[in-house]
Parts: sequence; structure tokens; C-alpha cells
Amino acid sequence: MTLKHVAEKAGVSQAAVSRVLKQDRTFSVSEETRQKILRAADELGYRSQSWLDQDIAGPLSRGKVGVFLLYNELTEVEDSYYQIVRLNAKSELEKNGFKAVEFFRETMEKGMEEIDSFQGIILVGHPGNWFRMEGLRSTLKDMGLPIVCADFQLKEEELNADYVINDFESIVKKALECFEQNGYEEIGYIGTYGIQVPGELQEDDRYRYFRKMMEEKERFHEEFVWLAKDSRIENGYELGRKILEEKQKLPRAIFAENDNMAIGFLRALKENSVSVPDEVSVIGCNDIQTAAFVTPPLTSVKIYNHLTGTMAARLLTDRIVTKREEGVKLIVPNRLVIRESCREGRG
Repeated sequence: MTLKHVAEKAGVSQAAVSRVLKQDRTFSVSEETRQKILRAADELGYRSQSWLDQDIAGPLSRGKVGVFLLYNELTEVEDSYYQIVRLNAKSELEKNGFKAVEFFRETMEKGMEEIDSFQGIILVGHPGNWFRMEGLRSTLKDMGLPIVCADFQLKEEELNADYVINDFESIVKKALECFEQNGYEEIGYIGTYGIQVPGELQEDDRYRYFRKMMEEKERFHEEFVWLAKDSRIENGYELGRKILEEKQKLPRAIFAENDNMAIGFLRALKENSVSVPDEVSVIGCNDIQTAAFVTPPLTSVKIYNHLTGTMAARLLTDRIVTKREEGVKLIVPNRLVIRESCREGRG
């Protein structure tokens, strides 16, 4: 029996049958029609081949998934980036019938105590925090649970996991191309020193690609790079204030590691009567909600972090249900959003 047979018996479209049998909660249909489809499928002995079908997922759909957040809860208060990842992962897991149990860094020990009850794990954060959690690392290596890392990637031998990551090379390229369309040759960078991993300080990928691309054009200038310990608004502000107080030369354009640093930097420029974009153009990264409401509105490379959470949950569901052993890597798209801090092609 096929979807077509069920559709004909119920007197509805094949699409309606498919979405009802997949328990698509976004599909609006009357309860009468829903029951008609279910009765037709039952009478014909139809069994969906979808990996989300209740008959296949069965007890798995009532299981628990641990969502381990490798940062403090305060991090989400200061920056909504990871909150969006977390909430979308949780929503997608619940749509697929799982219960998401979340643990911030301060409650991680409790999560490790409950780890035997989870059918899979989603890790959200960055490798710097991961490497500082020796207990969690050794436990997950020994458990052999299906794991998805959301927004970061590890070396292959670290975990046999799935990864949902950003394409930082294309993010930097979009920003630099926007500057170049305006004819700006002196381009600077504000960001962080990077993250501490075993035995070394690892440069942020955005800075690494920025330096590489600028060196290839023979236009990289060390004096136009300013780094801080963290990437908060106050770090961007302090960098900008220090640059201007010391009367350091500003480049014609600056790419910021994230929007928070860009927003802090814009504030310092405004306090010192530096006109944006007429004297200095600025592009951030992430396109957080605040970016559109600062003065001037911030041009930024938008990262679709809601997809990071959603796809992390889908990959984990797939791995649990199909028992797939091989890890996969998924790259999240990005888009340049033009606003007043750097207008496109001004020349």
C-alpha cells in the first residue's frame, strides 16, 4: 500500500496524508479529516517509511536528550546568540517527540549524574569551554552516545560526533568585498585573542581568515588590528576609547569579530565625534537584533543561528533512529545585511 491508496480511500491529497502521518504540527487540518486519514491508513495496513513515523520511532520518541550548554547562564543574558541556538534545538527535539533536558555550565555535574538516562547529547558552545571540562569529556568518550556539537568542531579523534558549524571564511569574504566595493584599502580588525585549547592559544577563525585574505592582497597591517580578552560590548568600547585617546591612526574601514564588539566600538567613535560611515565604516558579525537599532544601524554578516539549533536536533534524531555510526558536518549559511555603518558600493 502507498500514500496514493490512503489518499484515495480518505478522499484527500497525498500531501495531506503524508503530513498527518508524520505528525506535522504545523499542518492545519480538521480533526475529522485527521481521523479519516488515520482510519484509512489503518484499514489498508499502511506503514510509513519515514524515520519520524511513530511506529518506527516508538519508544525512542518518548526518550530524553541532554542539551549540555558549555557556558554560564549569564552568557545568554549578555548575548542572545547561544540562546537562539538552544531554544531552536529544544523546540525541534520536542517536535520529534523527545524531551530536552538542559544543563548550563553551573549545573553540569547534575547533567553528568543523569547521563545514563539520555539517548543522545547536544553540546552547545565553543571548544575552549569543552577542553576545560575534563570530567564531561572523559564521560562522553566512554559512553558512546550519539552526540552533535552545535556551533563548534573538534578534531576527528576527539569524538565521533556530528557537527553544525559556521563558514567563517565566507563571512569574512563578504565583509571585505563590501569594503572593497566602496574603494576602501585600509581595513582593520577588532576582536579577541582567541580561545585556549590544550597547549596553545587558538586564533579565532574570523581573524585567521581576515589576516590570510588581507595578506594575499598585500594589504594586511598589524597596526590596524586590536584584540581584547572577551567579545562583549564593553570590550569593543574600551578598544575604541583606547585607540582614540592614544590618537592611533584609524583605517578607513573595520571588521568586528561580532556585533557586540562593533556596537561598543561605535559608541566610542560617537563619543569622540568620529563620523560613521563618512570617516570610518564598520561591519559586524552575527546580525543580532540590536544591530538594526544602534546609531548608525550596523551593517553585519547575518549568521542563521536558529538553523544551528534546529539542524543539530535533526541530526541527533536521525542518528538515534537510524543508528548511523558515521559523523557528518553541516555548514550553516550566512548573508550580508547592509545598513548605515557601511553602505554598499559608495565609492
